[in-house]
Amino acid sequence: MKNALWCCFLLLSITARAQFNFAPGTYQLANGSKGEASLKLALAENGSPTMMVGVKNGKERRFRAAEVTSFTVESHRFVRVNDFRFLSGTDADFKEPALLEILETGPVELFYYYYQVEMGPNFKAHVKLPVLRKAGTSTFFAYSPGRTPGFDQKQAPGGFVAALFPADPVLQRQFATNAISRAQLISVVHAYNQGVRLTR
Repeated sequence: MKNALWCCFLLLSITARAQFNFAPGTYQLANGSKGEASLKLALAENGSPTMMVGVKNGKERRFRAAEVTSFTVESHRFVRVNDFRFLSGTDADFKEPALLEILETGPVELFYYYYQVEMGPNFKAHVKLPVLRKAGTSTFFAYSPGRTPGFDQKQAPGGFVAALFPADPVLQRQFATNAISRAQLISVVHAYNQGVRLTR
């Protein structure tokens, strides 16, 4: 089990690497200013909350989530969300907005929430938690089949997510029983938004 968790964290760190290293990006700040810079997502640690970090003309600037409206790093698009109820890991120490990566838009919107967990004296893991909401609403539901480090599983009953898919009773049953894997999630939500329905 321990080896499986290490593999999982290694995979997360590889697939999420682009967001955590400086790369070309664009941003919009809460004060209305927009621009281009080398950007990255810096997760909360050592007494600092999660931030967007930018380098422009050789100068580095750090922006708290409340100062950011949205930003893009390569193909990863992030948006600020106020009053996010799933703050976890090192984020739990701060009352800050969350910066969520947009994965799918449509009738059902899918995002990743990234946070950091200290797994031991010399190991910190980047964790991504899928969260979903109905378009036009502000209430998110976490989908966490299996264990997610640093996250309270009681906050993620599958029935809440299932209710987001009323047009597909088969898919609803699969979500309610946590039968949709994390690997399938993006394609399943995309298909639903495109009008594809399951028959069995």
